[in-house]
Amino acid sequence: MNNPARAAHQHHREAAWFRRLAAGDLAGRSVLEVGCGRGVGVEVLQDRLGAERVTAFDFDPAMVDLARDRLSGRDNVIVSECDVCEIQEPAASFDIVADFGIIHHVPEWQLGVAEIAWVLQPGGTVLFEEVPRHILDTWIMRTFTVHPRENRFEAEEFAAELARNGLHGRGRIEQHFGGMLFVGAATKM
Repeated sequence: MNNPARAAHQHHREAAWFRRLAAGDLAGRSVLEVGCGRGVGVEVLQDRLGAERVTAFDFDPAMVDLARDRLSGRDNVIVSECDVCEIQEPAASFDIVADFGIIHHVPEWQLGVAEIAWVLQPGGTVLFEEVPRHILDTWIMRTFTVHPRENRFEAEEFAAELARNGLHGRGRIEQHFGGMLFVGAATKM
C-alpha cells in the first residue's frame, strides 16, 4: 500500500514497534529492507530508528524507480531491484532485516524467509510486521486488494517457519488492531 495513511502508520506506529523490538536504535548496524516499495521504510529506518546505512530492494521496477527518486538526497542508501526469494547479497551480511509487511505478498513466502535467514549474521535480527491469512481471506481484502490466495499464514505458522530457518523469536508475537496484523522480532542463532 503506497499511500499517505500507510506512510504515516509506518513513521509512527511501526517505527515505535520496531524500535522496541530492536531494543533501541539501529546506529552502527548493517540494515536491509526487503520489499521497499516507494522508499518510506528506508526513511523510517534512518529517520526514526537511526540506521546510518540501508540497503533496500523491491521486486517491482516501478517501485524501485519511485524509491530512488524519493531517497535521492540521502547518503548511505542503496536501492535495487531484487526478489526476496533470491536475495542478491552475500551470506551473513546484515545485522538487521526489516519486513514492513511484504512477505504476505510473496507466493512462496517460505523461500523468502529462508533467504532472510541466509543474509542475516549470527545474532542478527529480523523485524517483521505482517498480515495474517484470516484477514487476507476477508471479503474486503479479497475484493479491494491483490494478494496471493494460496499458501498464506497465521502468526504461529510464520513463527514456525522462522524457527525452521534458525530464527528464534524474542518475546511473543504481538497482535495489533484486533488481530489485523502482527509484529515481532526473531534472532538468528
